[in-house]
Amino acid sequence: MWRFCDNSRLVYTLLETGTSFPFTINNSTGWIVVASELDREVVDFYSFGVEAQDHGTPPMASTASVSVTILDVNDNSPEFTQREYSARLNEDAAVGTSVLTVSAVDRDAYSVITYQISSGNTRNRFSITSQSGGGLISLALPLDYKLERQYLLTIAASDGTRQDTSSHYTININEDRPVGTTVVVISATDEDTGENARITYLMEDSIPQFSIAADTGAVTTQMELDYEDQVSYTLAITARDNGIPQKSDTTYLEILVSDVNDNAPQFLRHSYQGSIYEDVPTFTSVLQVSATDRDSGLNGRVFYTFQGGDDGDGDFIIESTSGIVRTLRRLDRENVPLYLLQAFAVDKGVPARRTPVEIQVTVLDVNDNPPVFEQDEFDIFVEENSPIGLVVARITEPPPCHPGPHSLCDTSPRTPRTTSMRGTYPQDPQNCVHGVTCSLGHHLWGVMSLMDPRTPAMSCTSPTTPSMR
Repeated sequence: MWRFCDNSRLVYTLLETGTSFPFTINNSTGWIVVASELDREVVDFYSFGVEAQDHGTPPMASTASVSVTILDVNDNSPEFTQREYSARLNEDAAVGTSVLTVSAVDRDAYSVITYQISSGNTRNRFSITSQSGGGLISLALPLDYKLERQYLLTIAASDGTRQDTSSHYTININEDRPVGTTVVVISATDEDTGENARITYLMEDSIPQFSIAADTGAVTTQMELDYEDQVSYTLAITARDNGIPQKSDTTYLEILVSDVNDNAPQFLRHSYQGSIYEDVPTFTSVLQVSATDRDSGLNGRVFYTFQGGDDGDGDFIIESTSGIVRTLRRLDRENVPLYLLQAFAVDKGVPARRTPVEIQVTVLDVNDNPPVFEQDEFDIFVEENSPIGLVVARITEPPPCHPGPHSLCDTSPRTPRTTSMRGTYPQDPQNCVHGVTCSLGHHLWGVMSLMDPRTPAMSCTSPTTPSMR
């Protein structure tokens, strides 16, 4: 009976396997189990044999073929085919222009990789589209070389669960920081010991504005920074151990220079000149001033004001946004023929910076003042036997006077006047202005008129009484 039991007792054995075969079989039960870690990305299919043998005499055996397919799980992150991509683009490139395509691979089966810009996309200038061949980076908004000269984008590739990121350091620093300021300390680790773990830091490219301490990784400024000259810097920094052979790793440091209000507004001209007729209505525009500021944001936003300057005793205003100078009152050239104004361009930084400018406004004359005689009434004495043609009097206007705030004199350009005389004469009245052109009786009475030739013509009159001696 015991012999019968041995004949039915089976022993199971795997056939056609190597030393690193990942499966094993329970000799008594025949259960096949995993003996070591599987990796579908290395071997996705196994085929081997199994033998079952009894303990009879002679032993009897049978074999069978076993096929094992390894199923995929998402145990691999996407990996970029390159750790760094670079491209050049003209400032005037059209929106929608393709910049470059980044590509990542995923060893898992049936993985779908999507791409996104995770950082560095200043002002959202770029966009990325996930395609079967990779991530296509395109221009989303127009570029401005004055604002940004370089972009360091971080692109993330994801299969929905895991992702790979081309990471780097990004640091901001104000442009007014003194030379010797520590920007950042770069740190790397090494699991070795002794000299093999001692790390030396170096910059791959020579950028004179910055230096790095070889032993500490401290990045410091070597020169004054100017946001208006360059808004960002990209440093390639390598950490290298002192083992033999040396091993190293490289990272990228993006330094963004932040603007401070270190520039005052600048007018496009040193001074401005304009002219305007004295009879224009209020709020008439005279001229426009304009200024720019090299700073950015509020630091570079300019408005205009007469505050703290000279607005011609309130005769003028200036529009704060456009810089247009307008009249605020009716002007009088005979009162003020020339204005010397002072305006300011002020930025919106903290503290604000301001720049003055001189504005000269000449008031042009219109014919709004009549001529005047030196006297209200003239008495002229003439010898009775005076010959015809004798000059008996010269009627003139008052000399020009100097204008002032309360001046009432006529300061118009001196225009030749036309004079005439009308009144009672012994013969037919004739023009008797600068000389005797008519025979005189014993007593005459008349009115002297003084007229200017401009349009509209204006005149004044004065009683004239020539008396004979």
